[in-house]
Amino acid sequence: MLLTKVNVKWREEAVSHFMTELIDYAGLFPPAALPLSEAISNFHAYIHDSDSWMLGPFVIPASRLSELKPYKALFNDKYPLRLSVIFTKFEEIETEMEAIRHFLETYKTAGTIQAIEFPLPTQVNYSFLENLEKQTGSYPIYCEMKGTNDQFLNTLDTIHSINQKSLKRIGIKMRMGGITTNLFPTVNQAAFVIHECQKRELPLKFTAGLHHPIRQYRTEVKTRMHGFVNVFTASIMAYSRSVNTATIQAILHDEDPTNFSFTTDSLSWRDLTVSSAEIIKARSFFAASYGSCSFNEPREELGELTIFHGEAVR
Repeated sequence: MLLTKVNVKWREEAVSHFMTELIDYAGLFPPAALPLSEAISNFHAYIHDSDSWMLGPFVIPASRLSELKPYKALFNDKYPLRLSVIFTKFEEIETEMEAIRHFLETYKTAGTIQAIEFPLPTQVNYSFLENLEKQTGSYPIYCEMKGTNDQFLNTLDTIHSINQKSLKRIGIKMRMGGITTNLFPTVNQAAFVIHECQKRELPLKFTAGLHHPIRQYRTEVKTRMHGFVNVFTASIMAYSRSVNTATIQAILHDEDPTNFSFTTDSLSWRDLTVSSAEIIKARSFFAASYGSCSFNEPREELGELTIFHGEAVR
């Protein structure tokens, strides 16, 4: 059960639209780095938990899909094993797509693929991305990018042009932290990515470093960790209100939880407010989800915050 001080039912609040399938479970990855048996056992428990509606897919490398066979009995068509599959490199796409097909043949209606995550090389061109789009079938794909801002913008422009001709949309995956300080992007870097993706209508998902709801200094990584409430509030405001980079930066920087508030049908940051309907639209088309090696920590810490109000905040 969620450890929460919220005196209302989550499912009826704007916060439910904010949190629906927000957390992709990445228990295989650091810092948890659990054995597959334990991570799968956790995911099985979570999908039967009263907070299962907050849970996204299980994140797994394509190279480990064959290891899932012994766990098939844990899942069924009502409670399937939903996966977001991480590919390695372009040369392996055919092999990794075959691994997906084999998983689906094994699991049948007890397993689904919700997305593919792909690490792009530093330099890519139109034909590379077009082939990537074609070879990954109908699955949504999120590309993790490297390189300078100019390279980044060129790739975003190319993805945007491909998306305009495609039935599916290529999105962007942004790393928000890790186990060492250097893996955490600055507020300015994160705001830049959010703003540029919003301008091009590119779906955006995040991974790593978002265990805590509000931005805060953490001794275990000796730096400030981004908060998932900050990141998704900034993304939702960018999508719904087309706020500028400076405002996105201000939301990401904010370490005062009282500047964020949920009412029955709205989310506010200071004097900016979005409705439940706008949250749903932004989450559906832009701010997809984030990968976390913990499902418990984010929801428990969010529940401890006093940012939930039954009526509109004045």
